[in-house]
Amino acid sequence: MWYWDNNATTPLDPAVLEAMLPYLREQYYNPSAAYAPAKAVRRALDTAREQVAALVGADASEIFFTSCATEATNTALAQFEHALTLATEHPATLRTLHGDVAPVLANGVADVPEWKELLPGHDGVSFAWANHETGVIQPVRSLAHAAAEVGARVHADIVQAAGKIPVNLHEVPVHFASLSAHKFHGPKGVGALYVRTGTEWKPYLTGGAQEDYRRAGTENVAGIVGMGKAAELALAAAEIYAHLADLRQRFLDALSAAGIETVINGGTAPRLPHVLNMRIPGMKAESLSLLLEPAGFLCSTGSACTSAEPEPSHVLRAMGLPDAQIRESLRLSLNRYTTAEEVDSAAALFIRVVQKVRSVQSSVTGPVMVYR
Repeated sequence: MWYWDNNATTPLDPAVLEAMLPYLREQYYNPSAAYAPAKAVRRALDTAREQVAALVGADASEIFFTSCATEATNTALAQFEHALTLATEHPATLRTLHGDVAPVLANGVADVPEWKELLPGHDGVSFAWANHETGVIQPVRSLAHAAAEVGARVHADIVQAAGKIPVNLHEVPVHFASLSAHKFHGPKGVGALYVRTGTEWKPYLTGGAQEDYRRAGTENVAGIVGMGKAAELALAAAEIYAHLADLRQRFLDALSAAGIETVINGGTAPRLPHVLNMRIPGMKAESLSLLLEPAGFLCSTGSACTSAEPEPSHVLRAMGLPDAQIRESLRLSLNRYTTAEEVDSAAALFIRVVQKVRSVQSSVTGPVMVYR
């Protein structure tokens, strides 16, 4: 199998599972209890907090754990009365935020002059460090400093960026940042929110004293320990992700050598090294994916949170692509275990599928549609 949908989720690292197992078996104590075994569990949470903080350039005291990045994002956005965001944001932001939406350029990068023009009157802003569909990296410093100039607090969605490219939250005026364990080979069902020291805010979930009163509810200890271990491994493997840009180009070069024209969505912008959002003009992405899947090649025609919806990608639409081109677009995303051999075999399969579609497609029949 070629699993190339790692923006949706990544496979659990075996070392992460190993770290989690004791807290699913013998170390099952509630970390809020006062006896010694429970205090040992509490120390495991503190270690995980330090590991996650190290990954994103924060202090451990600035990190608290949530059930997922969506909860972390919702918590941050609840702090704003009227906020500004980008048209290409994740649904966790767009469907939660009260405020306005700023446009992006054709390559998916924020229109910074327009962003600055829209900022007055907003008490907060929210933007993704890197986009979940195209991998486009935003001009974080420009967006955040512009917000600071008008007194707006900043929430950064670092879900796709953390563990893939260097992120140092102390180097930019970011007040809140949300991240998710399962995007960097950790377990599903656990995320975290960064809150900069000195930032005033109100908890989203209230009740007990867990997470120093910042997020009520008994902690998902095994998940948090797994997130910490995954963060530690991601930090150690940072150079591997930079190498994935070469593997991405290797795949494109193979397609080009076979006479397959590709257009890269966001290709002129800085992008995450492992993400490839592309289209083959005149060929439906769904047709390709439905032929690739039975052969063991798994990819996406949109983000995991929206792929079940019939509407074309709002991200690509915000970049100005017409619906016909959006429906031609595929998102391929590698992970740090992807090898050159895997890329070569995946490219060979992809080429065969494209050729198969071409063999039955013509100017008369138009684009071929594949049905299950």
